Amino acid sequence: MMSEPRRRRADVILEPSYVEGLADKPFDDVRAMHEDCLQVETEFSYVRRLAQARIDILQAEFDRRAAGGTIGDLVAALPQILADDHPRPDPASSRLPRHLAPAPAIEWKRGLEHLIADATLVNLPTLSDDELRDTLGQLGELERETSGRRRALHDVIDRIEGELTARHAAGRS
Repeated sequence: MMSEPRRRRADVILEPSYVEGLADKPFDDVRAMHEDCLQVETEFSYVRRLAQARIDILQAEFDRRAAGGTIGDLVAALPQILADDHPRPDPASSRLPRHLAPAPAIEWKRGLEHLIADATLVNLPTLSDDELRDTLGQLGELERETSGRRRALHDVIDRIEGELTARHAAGRS
């Protein structure tokens, strides 16, 4: 008999059944669920940030090629390429991360996550325009998928935090 493949923690957390009966769970279990969610959120954020950085670098490589620049030009431009000049969300609506990086033991073996750890950047000068375009498309897909899963996770976190807040207010913590 074959056993079912081990499901990722993120997949379990994103199932609607994860928060079913939340009010009936012991306080320590709800707090543990909250901590698990925060760890997964850190992983999603990390993957998303790496994908975004690689997208920016690959797009800059397209621009460099079109302008006839050198690899040295690309390397010199990296600080500007990686600078986050996008507007920040309102601090009242943003989340302070409790974890700054995912656990060192995390494995990126599913889906397009391999793209954040492969040798694309090292091999950038040797990639054809088609390979570059294909990788850029895959990174965009990874970023969109991860962002969507992260938004869904924020809904789960909000439900759990709502339950924890209600218990604190009622003196049941």
